Amino acid sequence: MAIVEQGINHLMYKIIQAVMYLRSLLFQFATKEKQHEAGNISYLNAAERKQSINHKVEWLLEEYGNSILRMAYSYLHSITDAEDVLQDTLIQYIKAAPKFENSVHEKAWLLRVAINISKNKITYNKKRGTMELDEGLVAVEEHDLYFVWEAVKSLPSKYSEVLHLFYQEGYSTAQIANIVARKEATVRSFLHRGREKLKVILKEEYHFEE
Repeated sequence: MAIVEQGINHLMYKIIQAVMYLRSLLFQFATKEKQHEAGNISYLNAAERKQSINHKVEWLLEEYGNSILRMAYSYLHSITDAEDVLQDTLIQYIKAAPKFENSVHEKAWLLRVAINISKNKITYNKKRGTMELDEGLVAVEEHDLYFVWEAVKSLPSKYSEVLHLFYQEGYSTAQIANIVARKEATVRSFLHRGREKLKVILKEEYHFEE
């Protein structure tokens, strides 16, 4: 199941702008971070720390930027809001400076943070009455994918999030359970129910046949 790649790719240049803003925010942490070597605490100078942060942000974007953006977009259906989530997720990462056993755990942590930020933004947007869908951004040439995406959007978030993580990100049900903080049996149930609900919507609303 594919997320609308075309719309995302057309707006990737905006991420570069967001990164520049992100770097300016992160610079405030440059003189606060400490480097521990041989039991002695030493401070990196501001220039070195800024360079280190820049390299880390660039690496995070290259490795996980698209996944975070797609995850946020699956909740918010707005590229602008998804970019905000991406930016906030990276800021939290730099501030928390978490340590991971491997890249799988690192990506899972980032997606979990992105999910939480997205849910908070949904609540905020609903309170402000600004939950809008920019149809111009979700339009794609592949009409079938458009209909599928429209159907996925109509599902409750508990179904749409596991469908996204399973089909788009390629996570196992066990990994998804860790990301969304649910039992694996519950994730499997949501996947099954989500697929069934999706089939019904596609058949009734868009006349798709199995």
